[in-house]
Amino acid sequence: MFQPEAMLLLVILAVLGTPAFSANDYHGTTTGTPFCTSIPEGKNLTAVRMYVRNNVIMGVQVQHEDSWGDVSGYAEGTPVVLTLSDDEHVLWVFGTYRFFIQQIVLYTSRPRDQYFGSLKGPNEFSDYPQSSDHVLKGFCGFYVRGGLRAIKFVWGSLSGTCTD
Repeated sequence: MFQPEAMLLLVILAVLGTPAFSANDYHGTTTGTPFCTSIPEGKNLTAVRMYVRNNVIMGVQVQHEDSWGDVSGYAEGTPVVLTLSDDEHVLWVFGTYRFFIQQIVLYTSRPRDQYFGSLKGPNEFSDYPQSSDHVLKGFCGFYVRGGLRAIKFVWGSLSGTCTD
């Protein structure tokens, strides 16, 4: 005998138990203070500075042209900087996390890469733009006193608008 109530319950449980994925998802745990780096319209990323302490990314700061934005998180630990040349852009990102973001690797169009932190976390992620003409413009995420808890990458067209 067909029981619509039982079938509806099964459908609801199946939907709730299915992991959702979106290119806009954060990597890590979305708890703490939220942040997004400032991305001036029409500007491109020229440098990234991350602060690393005890194998944890503590804070991130971006530069557009000659202007550094505010530190998102904490300016504690060893600062590691990636300075991009005029025609160089970040095209792909790799990272690891456990309780905190522990490593981020930025891969550029030159090609070269810059490691921030060390490969310690059991959870790996990679991120890249959905369109081949987009580049990294900035970051959003969550931080607590112990470091960055989650991060997502903001992609956009060269000298154009951003999409996260």
